[in-house]
Amino acid sequence: MRKLLVTTFLIACSASVLMGQTPDQQTKNEFFAGYSFHSADINTLTVDPRRRGQHGVNLEYTRNVTKHVGITADASAHFYRDTRSTSVGTFSSKRDQYFLLGGLQFKPGHGKGIRPFAHVLFGASLFRGFTSDLRPTGNVYTFDDATSVAMAFGGGLDVRLNQRIDLRLIQADYTPTFFGSGRQNNFRLSVGIILKK
Repeated sequence: MRKLLVTTFLIACSASVLMGQTPDQQTKNEFFAGYSFHSADINTLTVDPRRRGQHGVNLEYTRNVTKHVGITADASAHFYRDTRSTSVGTFSSKRDQYFLLGGLQFKPGHGKGIRPFAHVLFGASLFRGFTSDLRPTGNVYTFDDATSVAMAFGGGLDVRLNQRIDLRLIQADYTPTFFGSGRQNNFRLSVGIILKK
């Protein structure tokens, strides 16, 4: 009986040690923050309708429901500034675009190394624009402020650094919006750090 108790105790201790060393325990919460580049197709919104490259920030929170599926909330803000001289004066423009999205994220698991992921997000986008055309004969100012349905279809690659931190090597999204009577075919690239808890 004594040997049985000792053996049972040793097995229980070994199991607890092994479980404590399991590297692939599922983390429930993931917070992503990083730099984001947005190729904005501003084709129906302003007096200067050309594709613009905007720089900004991308934030995400993902609650992992299972090992493979998570619920994601995504927010990003991108900015563009330009001032140039013309033959008759100075032209300046500002183009700011914001996204607030939510949806599902899919991953193959929580193992070591590189982990791909994909997500499908839906929500809204806010566009704000301002231009000034300064001339000796008079100044002209325009303001644009609009809200649209927005989406993000994409994915990327995460690299596990340790149990609590991942590096997002790349996140690429197609982010269409529907301002005015048209569709804007936008693209977003993000990189950054993921904190897991």
